[in-house]
Amino acid sequence: MARLRTKAEVIAAALNVRSEGLGVRATGRAFGKSHATIIKWERRVAAQTEHWSPPAPEKAKVTLEGDEVSTRVGENLSPL
Repeated sequence: MARLRTKAEVIAAALNVRSEGLGVRATGRAFGKSHATIIKWERRVAAQTEHWSPPAPEKAKVTLEGDEVSTRVGENLSPL
C-alpha cells in the first residue's frame, strides 16, 4: 500500500486486532484514528487479495478449516 500517512506497522496491528474480533470503532479509539480510516485501510488491503497467494489448482483437493466452529447446528441445546 503506497502513499500512507501512518506507519505500515500501525496499520498491520490495527488490522490484526480487527481480525481478532475488535470492533471498528473500538479499533479506531485504540489506535487514535477514526473508524472511517480503519474501514479505508481494510478496503485497501482487501483490494490487493490477488497478490496474497497463488490460486489453488483447479483439480486439487481443498480442505477448509473453521476456527472454533460449533457442531450444534440444528439442535436446541442449552449453552455449555
